[in-house]
Amino acid sequence: MPYILVTNDDGVDAPGLLALKKALEPLGEIAVLAPDHNWSAAGHPRTMHKPLRVEEVRLADGSIAYASNGAPSDCVALAVLGFFPRRPDLVVSGINLGGNMGYDITYSGTVAAAIEAAIFGIPAIAVSIDTFSPDADYTPAAEFAAELARHVLEKGLPPHTLLNVNVPAIPKEQIKGVQVTRLGRRFYEDKLIKRQDPRGKDYYWLGGGPPMDIIEEGTDVGAVARGYISVTPLHLDMTDYKLLEILRSWEIFR
Repeated sequence: MPYILVTNDDGVDAPGLLALKKALEPLGEIAVLAPDHNWSAAGHPRTMHKPLRVEEVRLADGSIAYASNGAPSDCVALAVLGFFPRRPDLVVSGINLGGNMGYDITYSGTVAAAIEAAIFGIPAIAVSIDTFSPDADYTPAAEFAAELARHVLEKGLPPHTLLNVNVPAIPKEQIKGVQVTRLGRRFYEDKLIKRQDPRGKDYYWLGGGPPMDIIEEGTDVGAVARGYISVTPLHLDMTDYKLLEILRSWEIFR
C-alpha cells in the first residue's frame, strides 16, 4: 500500500488536516506529522540550531498522529529521514485555511512542506481553501485532494515538482470544475503599525487588508475567483532563462 504523509502549517489540531487525512485513507497507509502550533506565513525555514521534538497525539477522530515543535518543512524532513519506518510515497499538505495563490507561495508554510518533499524527490500536493472563515466546509477540497492524490500515485510527477491546489469556498454543487493554471498575481497593501509597550518602548505590527487579486484567464487567482478549483504545477528550478542571455550580454560579464 502507498505510504502517504499528511502535514500542514495550521497545526496538528486544525480541522483541515483531519478532513484531508480521512479523505486520503482509502488510498493507502496514512502517517500524520504536523506542527504543534500554527506556522502560517512562515515560509520555508529549517530548524538547525535547536533540537526538534515529536510527541504522540490523538486527533479528534481518535487516531494517532505526531506533533513537532518544528516548522512544516521540518515535519517533512523528519518523516523522510527516518522518524517513520517507511519513506513516504506521497506528501499532501493542508488543507490550509486561506488561499495560497500567486506570490503567496513564497510565504506559505503549506506550500513549503510540499516543496520540502519535492527537494527529497517525493511527489507532493499542497491544498488550500480560499477562505478564513472558522466555519469553512473542507469537504470539497478534501474530496478533490484525494482524487488528485490517486492520480499522482498512479501516474507520478516529474522530479522536483509539486502541485499547488486552491479550492473556492463555495458549496460543492456550485464549483464549476477544475482548471490547470499558472501562478497569478495578488498584491497586499501592507502597513507598518508602530505602537509603544507599557514601558514606552516601540514595537511594530506588519499589517494590512485582504489581497487585491488580478483576475486573469489561465491563472490560479482567476480560476478560483470564477468558481473553479485551480491546480498549478510548480518546479523547484526558479531560474529566469530569458534573463540568462540578457545578463550575459552585459559588459560586466564579458
